[in-house]
Amino acid sequence: MGKVLNTNDFASARAVRESKLGELGVAPISLKPGQSDPGHSHTIVEEVVVVLSGEGQVQIEDETFDVCAGSVAVVPEGQFHAYCNVGDENFEAVAIFNSNYDADKVVLKTREQHFGSDAGGVEVAALQAEITSLKKSLKKLEKRLKK
Repeated sequence: MGKVLNTNDFASARAVRESKLGELGVAPISLKPGQSDPGHSHTIVEEVVVVLSGEGQVQIEDETFDVCAGSVAVVPEGQFHAYCNVGDENFEAVAIFNSNYDADKVVLKTREQHFGSDAGGVEVAALQAEITSLKKSLKKLEKRLKK
């Protein structure tokens, strides 16, 4: 099961295994407001994603978590994961992963390959866009109500 740790949950960081620095890879994640990535899963490679700025959501398998600066998502090997920016600013994060593997043995899967071609009958990108739009409308309404 994937995990998302917020700043108050760092005692749970024991879920992250120790690695030597030379065995780690780093990849940036940058999404504009409303943008999402298609997501993927892969064997062998585990990831720890540290959110640096912005507001977003991370899907790990069939669960979706709200994340913000300071959140840490732990993605075990083989689990599907995708990111969506639900805020008004860029979503910036860094993925740290084990890189001590034989690349020829990694099996990379798209959302459709991971969940099956139907993916539950839900058009995920359209649903994420609708959620982003609803959140923006809610923020505008909250601002109006405060006046």
